[in-house]
Amino acid sequence: MLVQPEATTVTWSTPECPFSIECSSRVLDDIRLSVNDAFFSLPRGGAEIGGILLGGWQEGRLTITDCAALDCEHALGPSFTLSLKDETRLQELIAAATGAGRVTVGWYHSHTRTGVMLSDTDLTIHNRFFPETWQVALVVKPHTLEPMRGGFFFRGHGGIIHSSASYREFPIDSQPLRQVPRPVPVETAEQPASRPEPVGGAIVDVRAEPEAAAAPVAPVVDIQAEPEEPPAVPIIDIRPEPEPQPEPAAAYEAAPEAAPPGEPLAPAAAPIPASFERRPEPTPRWLKVLVAVGVAVGAGGAGGVLYAVRDVWYPAVTALLHGPPGKAAAVPIGLNTVDAAGQLQIRWNPNAGAVRSATGASLEIVDGDAPRNAVRVEARQLASGVLTYQRRNERVDVTLALDEPGGTEVRQATSFLGPKPPAAVAAGASPINRDREETLRLAADLRAQLDAERERSRRLEKDLAAARAQLREQQLRRLGKQAAPGGQ
Repeated sequence: MLVQPEATTVTWSTPECPFSIECSSRVLDDIRLSVNDAFFSLPRGGAEIGGILLGGWQEGRLTITDCAALDCEHALGPSFTLSLKDETRLQELIAAATGAGRVTVGWYHSHTRTGVMLSDTDLTIHNRFFPETWQVALVVKPHTLEPMRGGFFFRGHGGIIHSSASYREFPIDSQPLRQVPRPVPVETAEQPASRPEPVGGAIVDVRAEPEAAAAPVAPVVDIQAEPEEPPAVPIIDIRPEPEPQPEPAAAYEAAPEAAPPGEPLAPAAAPIPASFERRPEPTPRWLKVLVAVGVAVGAGGAGGVLYAVRDVWYPAVTALLHGPPGKAAAVPIGLNTVDAAGQLQIRWNPNAGAVRSATGASLEIVDGDAPRNAVRVEARQLASGVLTYQRRNERVDVTLALDEPGGTEVRQATSFLGPKPPAAVAAGASPINRDREETLRLAADLRAQLDAERERSRRLEKDLAAARAQLREQQLRRLGKQAAPGGQ
C-alpha cells in the first residue's frame, strides 16, 4: 500500500499580486489526479472539470487547505461551461463547504484545449460567484507527455483581472510515494519477547496446549510477502532499441570487424562477449512515432500511474519525437478556434517560444468561398493570445504566420467547421462592409455633383469671356466713330 507523504505548503507570489497565496501540496495533487482522469476520459482533449478552493484569508495572506469538486453535467459539451443546474449545484456547494473555520477562497478548473488563461465565460463565473477582492481562480493545463502546469488569477489594483495569461505559471508535479511501515504485533506475556522476521507466507499461532483461562488469540497473518520491495507498477519500456538480442552468429555477421581474426564463430548458445559492440539497424521514423502514439494510448488507461513514473519513459519519448539535437522540433503554437454564436475566437499560446520571439505576425482568414483576408496582428494583440472574428459561413480556415529573427517564418493552420450562423447574425455580421458600400455610394454622388459644378463653372467662364469680347468690340467701335472727322 502506498500513501502520500506528509503535506507540505507551496507559496505563490508575484509583484503584481497584493497578497501571497499558500496552497497545500496535497490539494494540488488531488486536483492533478482529478484533472488527469478527466483529460484521459475522452479522446481529443478529454473533459474539463472544476470545483471550489477552501481555506482562510488574512490581510496580505491567503491560504488554501482543501478543495471540493463540482459535479458538472457537461450539458453544453466537454468544456467547463455551467448550465442552470450546474450553477445551482455550485451555490449549494459553496454554502455547504463554508464553515468550521474555513471560507471559500476561490475556485479551480482545467483548460484542455486552450492555455492557462481566463476566458470570457470564466470571467463571468468568477465575477458572479466569487466577487470578493481576495478570491482567486486556479487554472490548470494537462499535457500528455509534459508535466501539468497551473497559474493563479487575482484582482489587482482597481479590481482589474489580467486574464490573457497568468503572471507566473508553475508545474504541478506528482507527490512522491512512500511505503507504509508494517505494523508491529503486540507482544504478550505468553509470547516470546522477540521473534524472527518472517520471510514470506502466512504465520499462524499453532501452539499445541493453549491455556484454558487465556482468551483465544486470533491468528496473525502477514500478507506482505516481500516488504523490501514496493508493489509492482506497470512500467512500459520504450527504449529506442527494444528488439531482442540476436544470436551470436547473426551478431558477428552484422559486425564482422568485431570478430577476432582467425577464430571461429561462437556457437548459438554462447553469450555475446562483453567487448563486442552490436550496431543495430536504424529505427524507421514511422516506428518511433508509432511507439510514441502507443505510449499516449496506454497513458489513457494507466492515468496517474504512468505520470508517477514519467522519469522512466518521458526522456525516451521526448527523444523519439524530437529526434537528434540537430533536427528542429515542432513549435507548439497551439492555434485553435472556439465559436460562440457566430463570434469565432482565434486563440494561440502566447507563451510559446515562437510567439515570444516573433518580430511580426499576421492572420490569413478564408471565410467560406470569400477571398483570402490577411489581417496584421499587433504586438499587444499577439501577446494576448486571442482575436475575435465575425464569421459568415460554415467553414473558416485560419493560418497564423510568425516572422522570426533571421528572416525565417513559422506558420500554423487550423480550420473551423460548424453550423452556419443565424440569419440575424449573418445580416449584422458585416457592418463594416455595409458602411463601406454606403460610403462608396455617397462618394459617387458627391463626385457626380462635383463634375456638374465643374461643367457649370466652365460654361459660366465661357459666357463671361464672350461678354467681355463683345464689350471690348463695342468700345472699339465707339472710339472709332469718335475719332472719325465730323464724328460725335
